[in-house]
Amino acid sequence: MTAARYAAEAARVAHEDLLVFINACFACTGQREFYSDGHQQTVAIAFLHDYIRGNYRRLYARTLAAGINDYNRGRIIEGLLTSSRGLAPAERAEEGALIAAALAELPPQRAYRVLVACARGRVNNRRTRALIAEYLGQRRDLVFDAVKYRGKLRLLARHAHLRLPGELPRFLARGWHAARYATPLLDAFRRAHYSREAVYELPYSIAEGLAAKHGIDRATFLAKIAPRMTAGERLRLQRAAARADARVDVDLARAPLTRLALYVLGL
Repeated sequence: MTAARYAAEAARVAHEDLLVFINACFACTGQREFYSDGHQQTVAIAFLHDYIRGNYRRLYARTLAAGINDYNRGRIIEGLLTSSRGLAPAERAEEGALIAAALAELPPQRAYRVLVACARGRVNNRRTRALIAEYLGQRRDLVFDAVKYRGKLRLLARHAHLRLPGELPRFLARGWHAARYATPLLDAFRRAHYSREAVYELPYSIAEGLAAKHGIDRATFLAKIAPRMTAGERLRLQRAAARADARVDVDLARAPLTRLALYVLGL
């Protein structure tokens, strides 16, 4: 085989490998589906990630910008951060920029999950710590994150040696056991552990667990927490409210387009 023919064959194999990988990154979610269960999907996609990262690392990193689903973006970020030894400075800089952009676009629960996995895996290099600091520094409401993702934020702050602003260090250390907080959301969360009425001062996604803890009736809870819901939450909870014989008004003009389409399809 001539050198030119060998190069052409290698390029063809690479194209096929990448096509299979990118298709999988659009389709695979790691969850149970019609043809396979979640475990089978996880094993198969893990092999693909390891293979592509080991053979085409630069293209693997650039897949983050290809519009793939959040599950696989999370896997790529974790894979890159846990295997960065020996990278050239230019490669490290490009990967860092791609990872930072992808983290900013991920839903917060998934971004926190990826970063926590790196911290628990003792990925303690300077790049990972810098990415954690950059991600947390860009969060619009770190107080809300502290309440909703308290354990995760505490772990990341400790791992990256961060000094968080205001009352956040005390809240992460003591939670609702402190005497009081000046920050309204932190103090509402503290009081909600002892007072049913304080539950309704919290955003819906935080209040739901505390309502269950207090044994609050579902219909009562949905009706009284409705003013604290986002447009997306109001739309998503229409069926749950109907089953509980509660009313949650929704302004369809303010609802996210994707959620609105899913709601219409489910009618």
